[in-house]
Amino acid sequence: MLKPVFIIARDIPDLWYQLVRKAVEEGREYKVTAGSTPTKRWELDFVSAQITHPGTRPLEPQIPEGLGIPNPIDQGYLESYLPYYMTDVAQPGEHYTYGEDLWWQIEWVINYYKKNGPGTKHCYMTVGRPESLYFYDNTVDYNETIVVKDRKTGEVVRERSIDNSFNKEYPGTTQCLRGIDTAIKFGKLHFSIHFRSWNLWNGLPANLGCLQLVKEYMAQEIGVEDGEMFITCLKLGLQESVFDLAKMRLYLEEVTKDRVDA
Repeated sequence: MLKPVFIIARDIPDLWYQLVRKAVEEGREYKVTAGSTPTKRWELDFVSAQITHPGTRPLEPQIPEGLGIPNPIDQGYLESYLPYYMTDVAQPGEHYTYGEDLWWQIEWVINYYKKNGPGTKHCYMTVGRPESLYFYDNTVDYNETIVVKDRKTGEVVRERSIDNSFNKEYPGTTQCLRGIDTAIKFGKLHFSIHFRSWNLWNGLPANLGCLQLVKEYMAQEIGVEDGEMFITCLKLGLQESVFDLAKMRLYLEEVTKDRVDA
């Protein structure tokens, strides 16, 4: 049977530390047979967590100076990474950014809450499309143009083209972040975030740090307080390249636990 993990953490650094310990001590050895990093992972079967005070600073993991290992998140990285969530700008060679899907949904959700109040369950922000699976498939050509028009004026509100042509030269990739549910409860904006796959060492703290900044912006624009965060992931783990760093952070020289291959 799979062994789900549920954690209650005060803030993002606390969650990161608890999950690193879980992955090192309890994670299954998982051999990646197809993916962006075809090596090994110490992977947790399923993770869900509640972060009660995700806005507590600092948002980055805390590494004691005496350990001599780099912080998974460089100073200033969150601010430089934030546009990848809040704009549709992509750099050359990037197949996608989260912001391509999120930027217009963020403003739509803000306006919807301001117009209709907190008593709505409509404000879920989706990342990716069902057809994104074709990003992995190099036997077919996929392309799609999405057009949103104003019913009265016919004006184009939003237009976007998607295709899988990049996988003719590079391996296909799809979004790891797949959805952000939102709710206003007790005068606070809360997020429930789902990742299909997650790099625990530096991906999780970078992603959650940026999403916390997004949540704070949305809460301010709506006129409510910043709230809690909930996360879920079926495939969260540490990649082989950071096994030793993770053990050093936990002050562990060796991990003797027998692992079961996933």
